[in-house]
Amino acid sequence: MPAGFVVAQTAQPPAAATLPAAPAAPTPVQPSAPAAPPAPSAAIALPPQPSPPQPAEKRGFLNDFGSWWDKSVADFNAKVKDQQSKLDAFNKESAAATQDAMKSTFDALRPSKLVEMHEVCATAGNGAPDCAPAVTNACRAKGFKSGEPIDIRTAEKCSASLWVSGQPAPTSADCPNETVVLRAACQ
Repeated sequence: MPAGFVVAQTAQPPAAATLPAAPAAPTPVQPSAPAAPPAPSAAIALPPQPSPPQPAEKRGFLNDFGSWWDKSVADFNAKVKDQQSKLDAFNKESAAATQDAMKSTFDALRPSKLVEMHEVCATAGNGAPDCAPAVTNACRAKGFKSGEPIDIRTAEKCSASLWVSGQPAPTSADCPNETVVLRAACQ
């Protein structure tokens, strides 16, 4: 460098000067709590607040009358429903009994068959005709177990020679009564 010249020293800007750090203030220690997941920032749910207690309701004549009326109507409706259920049960029992009676009546009549026959009835010890054995025998011959007579005829049985002889009036000894079953209900 030439003499005479004074070289000025330029100072370079110091690099970030480091100042001694001030002593740090002690931080209070907080108890560790479990980390909760971060809540969305838009909706934060708050627990529902209990509603304030309702003031006691003042009861008066009209309120008491209204509750009495509601209770009376409810009791009446309950009694009507109870009676209706009893009536329905009675009707079901009655219908079942009627149906059973009709079924037994039809069962008694269904296997019956009207059969035409010509069976002479025997004479009982008292002189009356006894047609039950004649009907039973005729029904058994047709494949049934028993039967009841439906059409019975009684007439005098006279021999043809008596009528041809020209006798004026036959006597009861000449023409005895004969009872015949013409129809029977066989079962």
